[in-house]
Amino acid sequence: MPKMAVDSDHTPFVNDSGRAGRLCRELEIAGIEAVLSVNHDGVLASGVSLSVDATATRESTSAAAQVRDQAFDVLVSGLPLSVSMSQLGPNAIDVFSAVCELLRTAAQDAGAAPATVEITIEAESLSPQAAWLARCRYLNEGPLYVLPDCSLMRPDSTLLQRDRHKRFWQQLWHLRMTGMLRVACAPFVSTQCPLLSLEPAQGVVPSAAIQASVGSAWVPMRVDISRFADNSGSLHETALEKALCRAVEIGDELHGLIAWPTAQMRHDAWLNRRLAVNLTGFGDLALKRKLDPTQFVALEQLCEVVRWAQDILHRQSRRIATRTGCLPALEQGDPSRSLPGGEIRNGWHRRWREAVELVAIRHRNLLVLSPWSIFPTGQPADFRYADLLPLLGFANACTFSEPPSAANWSVNMFKSFHKRAWAVLQQRDVARQIAERI
Repeated sequence: MPKMAVDSDHTPFVNDSGRAGRLCRELEIAGIEAVLSVNHDGVLASGVSLSVDATATRESTSAAAQVRDQAFDVLVSGLPLSVSMSQLGPNAIDVFSAVCELLRTAAQDAGAAPATVEITIEAESLSPQAAWLARCRYLNEGPLYVLPDCSLMRPDSTLLQRDRHKRFWQQLWHLRMTGMLRVACAPFVSTQCPLLSLEPAQGVVPSAAIQASVGSAWVPMRVDISRFADNSGSLHETALEKALCRAVEIGDELHGLIAWPTAQMRHDAWLNRRLAVNLTGFGDLALKRKLDPTQFVALEQLCEVVRWAQDILHRQSRRIATRTGCLPALEQGDPSRSLPGGEIRNGWHRRWREAVELVAIRHRNLLVLSPWSIFPTGQPADFRYADLLPLLGFANACTFSEPPSAANWSVNMFKSFHKRAWAVLQQRDVARQIAERI
């Protein structure tokens, strides 16, 4: 049976910059890029995502001071910062502008560029154009993520909604060439372990651009699968498998070497041990194989690659769980913990341990994909490749980093792409429910 993790509520941090540096170099040699930061002390660290009640921040001096101090502490350390604003209220533009101005002051006092502060808002709270203009005015051009609600993504809507939706998509389309205003349409984070639940994704991990829960702690890595293929698109499977296994092994060790900046992140790192192995290069691989992206055979081949990679990552996480202990979240999820002592509790505990033995993993999340990875790099986005969007169905989480040029897309193409991506990502929940019933 996999061992349970030690009884602690945070990942013990070991300040060993030399070891962390060697591990990152090992990743690089294996063809993997670690997407991590180094703080002003030269220690490997992670950026921070914060959740801000915007109205309370504007109306309360103490709330504003707390937000300013939190932002200052992150930025003065030289780390990336992402701020998710909620509760913008009826005076949304004024409230949004006030918080942006507060963040600008914090950045300037910390000696950081205001443009580096990343902002996330819910789509229904403020129009994309108004949010973008205010962001540019107070923080300069920088990442602005818009989280659409279901009504914006589903085809059925009222006449009034259709008018609002039309303005929403037109504004996003007109601003698409900024590369900074992005639709983050992965509403939840999934896991391959059936004993763990889905999690809401209302924030964005800075730099890595992963849509996830605010304050969650990830070790992000990027693997370009096209680099493991020859000119005809034939994969060097042995080398790629080794790289994926090393990504999980080294990522697991890096969890204890990263200086997680907040108490929330330290607890999450211990509880969930999240890895973000971001597979990219699917469009380039399709190009090497001379596949027509509109033909089902192209999607079929690439799905086989992703499924194979997903299985490798999962198996490696299982091996580490057997060797060093399974995910603490599995122990915390034991339903017997809330029951009084006695035979009923012992029975539930026994059943839970048996279930854990069957599915135990070391990492709650593993595979991250980007909707933009389906396009060949170094050229404008060819809309035909949108037919490869079903690949996103394998992702535990999505990253929404800078997109390729969509200069030639019409507003309908732009809207269709994001709605199709959202539909695929929603289906992960349906597939999971079916699997769990079986």
